[in-house]
Amino acid sequence: MVPLRGLQLLSLPDELLLQIVAFLEPLSIITLHHTCTRLRALTRSNAALWRNQCIKQAFIDSNPENCPQWNRAEELELVIDTWPHNDIDWYSEYRFRHAPLSMKWLSTPEEEVKGLTSITTGNTHKHLLISPLEDGIVNIWDSKNERPIARSRPGVLSTPPPPASRKSRIMELGDNVVASAELDRIFVATDSTLIELSLTTLQQISSTKYPFSISTLSSEVVLPHPLTIGTTLTLHLYDSRMGSSYGTPSVDLPPLTFPANYGQHAPLFQPSPLAILHHPNSHIYIAGRFPSILCYDRAMWPRLQGTIHSGGSLCTLAADGMDGLLAGGTYNGRGSLESYNLTPNACTEQKRNRQSAAWGKVLSVAKQGTRVISADSEGTISWFERDCRYVVRREELHDPEARAEADVLWDGRPDDGSGPVRKVVVMDKGEEGLGVWLGDRVGFLSPGADGEDSGSDSDIVMVEGREEIMESQMAERMRRMLREQADEARILGSLAGLR
Repeated sequence: MVPLRGLQLLSLPDELLLQIVAFLEPLSIITLHHTCTRLRALTRSNAALWRNQCIKQAFIDSNPENCPQWNRAEELELVIDTWPHNDIDWYSEYRFRHAPLSMKWLSTPEEEVKGLTSITTGNTHKHLLISPLEDGIVNIWDSKNERPIARSRPGVLSTPPPPASRKSRIMELGDNVVASAELDRIFVATDSTLIELSLTTLQQISSTKYPFSISTLSSEVVLPHPLTIGTTLTLHLYDSRMGSSYGTPSVDLPPLTFPANYGQHAPLFQPSPLAILHHPNSHIYIAGRFPSILCYDRAMWPRLQGTIHSGGSLCTLAADGMDGLLAGGTYNGRGSLESYNLTPNACTEQKRNRQSAAWGKVLSVAKQGTRVISADSEGTISWFERDCRYVVRREELHDPEARAEADVLWDGRPDDGSGPVRKVVVMDKGEEGLGVWLGDRVGFLSPGADGEDSGSDSDIVMVEGREEIMESQMAERMRRMLREQADEARILGSLAGLR
């Protein structure tokens, strides 16, 4: 029998250590990370530990002490039952739910960003952000560097021959840029022209003109499926290996045999598609300024296979697993966040949040872990549970370097740099962070202290309580309001001739 004085905590097996750690609060677990490498690796990699912490904190947040009438424990239980056990990094899930978030700006205020997409390289598994700029330059960033790791020459997005009166206008309605690491290609839509660039050299390979203005591109290109292009009145399938009926771009890829129907276009009876999604179930979903989501099948292209009625004006789509579809837009002037079950004969009803989703238009939706992300025109990113109703957290984003013009009296724009969050992209399944297109700039949002490297150890940021975070955010908002009031009083005093 081993003497009791010879026993130590680390002499216990992993199973007993996890049982002991399960009784600790998150603050104590994070402190424990800094004491021992073995305990750190053991507790960070255990999915059940952090899943239980997420459940515990979710019930605490759903039952505020001062408002018992807002208790949503029973409704939350139904949502938690849908949480997976092992397919998610629950440690990262807890961090994104409860840790402070910091923004690292990648583009400068002088660079006017006109789009955003992300890719993961196949050999190095780096997660990159790609954006076209107003002056025809394409920048590539990663989350570790504030400066672009690659930059094209100016004017690479100019369409030949460029108009004499103006530069080529980069489309801003829907997704206007998409990239593929497998094809080594970047596709950018400008007016009615699709420009194809090499991802390696950032040189223009081809440009294909369409009969109408391009309003959106499909959110991704996954081999062997081609890119889907939405113009004002038509839909097209495009692959540089098969050419196009509207042009013959010079491409150095070997030609392949494609179905004959790929060269046909699908007409639209109502104009302006704003979102195209290649769903994992092999269907193509189209949303725009029409009341229903259109569904197409590549095997039956260009025949319409069905519709999903929404009633709102949708501008963004995202997949929720193999059988789910997320959509965002507006309904009667308010933001609308919607979720659809695509399983045939599904008993689950369609879920629509048109009350608390957003004050303004929902411009982008994405799936991150167990949460649904929505970004709106008011500069706010919101995280919801899968029911699209229960709010996990909200984050108001501001660009400190963007200031409104001071010579405009009572300008309706805020002077704190807030603007519409046009798009969010999830990088590395949400474990690293989010790429954010806010106003005219691109940034990287991740858990961590301000100015902290996203790749460093940022466990310590979770020791700050939710109350302290909300208090600091409220204090910052009060400072901005007082500063605005002081500026307005100063302007009125100067107009009245007062000192």
